[in-house]
Amino acid sequence: MRTFVAVELDEPCRRGLREAVEALRGLAGGVRWVKPDALHLTLKFIGELGELDLPRAVECLGPATSGRGPFSMRVAGLSGFPPRGTPRIVHVGVEEPTGTLSALQAAVDKALADGLGVAPEGRRYVPHVTLGRVKNPRACVPVEEMSGALERQEFGRVDVSSFVLMKSDLRPTGAVYSVVHRFPLG
Repeated sequence: MRTFVAVELDEPCRRGLREAVEALRGLAGGVRWVKPDALHLTLKFIGELGELDLPRAVECLGPATSGRGPFSMRVAGLSGFPPRGTPRIVHVGVEEPTGTLSALQAAVDKALADGLGVAPEGRRYVPHVTLGRVKNPRACVPVEEMSGALERQEFGRVDVSSFVLMKSDLRPTGAVYSVVHRFPLG
């Protein structure tokens, strides 16, 4: 099964992001938008894990909570990858100035590398929430134009008290995510 580690968003944040996507639908064609209930902040994409590997994944991720308490993060600012011109990915940024989020992501990355042999991330972690993936670049406007079309760029402050191991079931209507295990912080 396809798996990843994530931080869930609260409903007020999802609502703000849903409104942003609705505002962008007519402007940014050729984008496959993420369903509001599937919006999340990915800490680490794992990929395929067998049923027998799930207990090991849970076991190795447990220590990543050690010494880490709850924190708050700000979800704001429309952008894309790449950040200028027509993007491949449309996303919003995530800010957490204390470094707690980055430290948590690094601990998750290391735990999965040490415990399951999952390759560590080779590039700098850029926390973001993916809103959509551009499938037809010719039908999509530059990210600067998308950003200018939004009335607001602040989507919420999310209080994070846990992270989750998720599984992704691919269906014709899109991916359906479900929590395999929750890891409380603090």
